[in-house]
Amino acid sequence: MTGIMFPALGFAVFVFELFFLGFTGWALESVQETIVRKRPVNKGFFKGPFALSHAIGGAGVYVIGNVFKAYPFAVFLAGAVVCTAVEYIMAVFLEKCFRVKCWDYATYPHTKWCHFQGRICLTISIFFGLITLAVVYFYWDFIAGLALLFGNYLWLVDGVFVLGFFVDAVFTCAKLLRAKKAGITVKGWAVFSSTTGAE
Repeated sequence: MTGIMFPALGFAVFVFELFFLGFTGWALESVQETIVRKRPVNKGFFKGPFALSHAIGGAGVYVIGNVFKAYPFAVFLAGAVVCTAVEYIMAVFLEKCFRVKCWDYATYPHTKWCHFQGRICLTISIFFGLITLAVVYFYWDFIAGLALLFGNYLWLVDGVFVLGFFVDAVFTCAKLLRAKKAGITVKGWAVFSSTTGAE
């Protein structure tokens, strides 16, 4: 874990890391969905290549790494619990507010035997714990090294990320809210819809 100092460039590194984790999570999930569904899938709530749940989970992992880094099993356990909690909260929020179901673990062969409401499952929670170990002991520093390559331009890079995310979020939420009001199911951004079930 890098020694991030707040404020100054360290905060810009932190923001870059969260966006990079959001992109990594989106990429991994899109590849998985593409393989499972046997067609190209943009696995995310937003139109762009970013998974907010992974960025939020990344912030949790950052805290976990600072608190428990000397204890790998504690890192694994805390990562599994925190990331699973984030996933469940995000699932409920998206379903209740936008009538969108971005994942359903009841539809996967490796998760349908151990899921809860299709929102979380044991095998993915274990995977979250393993990913947390990788992020805390390797990946976080790797991303920080990439961020520092931009030098003083890192603030500009972060600004582009934040602006892009804000525009994407505004248009995505506005379109989904209009669709919800009209009783229309929006497809394309999410693999599943709570009104139609799994595709």
